[in-house]
Amino acid sequence: MGKPYEIIKGTGKDDAVQLKFSGQLIINNIEKIYADVVSQIDKSKGLELVIDKPENIDITFIQLVVSLRKTWEANSLPYSISTALNQEQIQLIEKSGLQFPLK
Repeated sequence: MGKPYEIIKGTGKDDAVQLKFSGQLIINNIEKIYADVVSQIDKSKGLELVIDKPENIDITFIQLVVSLRKTWEANSLPYSISTALNQEQIQLIEKSGLQFPLK
């Protein structure tokens, strides 16, 4: 059986690392998601995150995304995020109080 989540690495705008997330983006998987992200990013390049219709998403994943954004901004590197979320997921993020851009 495969992982309950998927991270697809690609190349984004201006040679940025693009990571596309789907599946179960929840606390049960967050340690493995974090390890996968760390192994695929390049801290000398821009970062594009695409959250593509996840089955589930929770605060732990949102915290990871916010942490990545802060790291890239602190290093003056390009960072972007795009999301395709259902209404329930959008409400969860809005209620979380975390700064998480919904595009």
